[in-house]
Amino acid sequence: MSYIVMEVFKTSIYISVPIILIHLLKNKILSKYTHKLNYMICILITLRMLFVSSIEIYLPVEVLNKKSNKLNSVAYISENSTNLEIFLSLIFYAWILGTIFILMSNIYKQIMFYKKMKNIKYKIEDEYIIDALEKEKQALNIKRNINIFKVNGLSSPALIGFIKHKIIIPNKDYNQEEIKWILRHELIHFKRKDNLLKLLLMIASAIHWFNPLVKILNKYFKEQCELSCDEEVVDKFSIDEVKNYAFVLVNSLRYKNTLKSTFCSSQFYNDEIKLIKSRVEKILDSNKYKNGTSISIFIAMIAVISMFSISTITNQNISYASESVVSNDFQSIEEEFVNHIMSRLTEEEKRQVKIVRDEDNYPIISVGESKYFSISKSFEKESK
Repeated sequence: MSYIVMEVFKTSIYISVPIILIHLLKNKILSKYTHKLNYMICILITLRMLFVSSIEIYLPVEVLNKKSNKLNSVAYISENSTNLEIFLSLIFYAWILGTIFILMSNIYKQIMFYKKMKNIKYKIEDEYIIDALEKEKQALNIKRNINIFKVNGLSSPALIGFIKHKIIIPNKDYNQEEIKWILRHELIHFKRKDNLLKLLLMIASAIHWFNPLVKILNKYFKEQCELSCDEEVVDKFSIDEVKNYAFVLVNSLRYKNTLKSTFCSSQFYNDEIKLIKSRVEKILDSNKYKNGTSISIFIAMIAVISMFSISTITNQNISYASESVVSNDFQSIEEEFVNHIMSRLTEEEKRQVKIVRDEDNYPIISVGESKYFSISKSFEKESK
């Protein structure tokens, strides 16, 4: 349990650094690059948040001294080690309860969203909408069947679902131009698997719920998701078509949303007025932004490298005490460990010695109330 807690906290520290950099640089440096790049950075951080356990890589090295120094496995632990273990156990249970609470809360909201929507959705039978959907699917090379529904109380079109995706739009009239832009926006969300990525973000946020910086990442992730989608929608279109798309976006502000969406939906319109204003400004902005391909590769490499932990071993044979069968080699090391400690003690200290085993069956030698000795959790076998 203590291992899991330490790995989660260590990972949370790792991801805090890029989140802080995003917050500090988003208006000065990151704004010069495409929203696609910014969105990819958010995705990489999210994936790193999910990978809370390091991958051990053992590098064999030549040892000049062939004699096995088994006494290197002796470690000193303080007399408060038991209290530390209790404290870490409490931290673990608090963390796991918080994670479960956030996951269950989001699942409950998702269930309630579908339950409310069940009785207020209507399958669309308008030919021009169905034809527009097929044309946009063909343009984006999408072959999956995607149903489209009208929903009462919804202000903005959205893509919902993870496996069986559906497009839902407000129960109002749209002209052909508006439907074209709306469907293209939602189909791009579908093609990029944005709902799945938002699910991963939700899980990662639940794991790191104790880190306040995660809220910054959540907000920036959702902003860049929509802005990068807008960026892709208007790519290679004329200025008039871009203005029409911006008008459709602004026009959706007139309608009040009474049916709240959940984490797994990608909406055409977001409730935050500042984000809508920013989206319109970015859509109409004629400035060219940098792709930042080299930056994205560099960040991806850093994220991957941070997942690995490198250790060195003196030979290829290494055993762990977690194995079901303890080898004779390990027993001999235990005996040598005990004998070595005993040889360092005075006669008075020897009379106070107590030998017990921890939860992993490792020997712990205590001398009175002040000295503790423990064997490490791994040992090396001598080369035969």
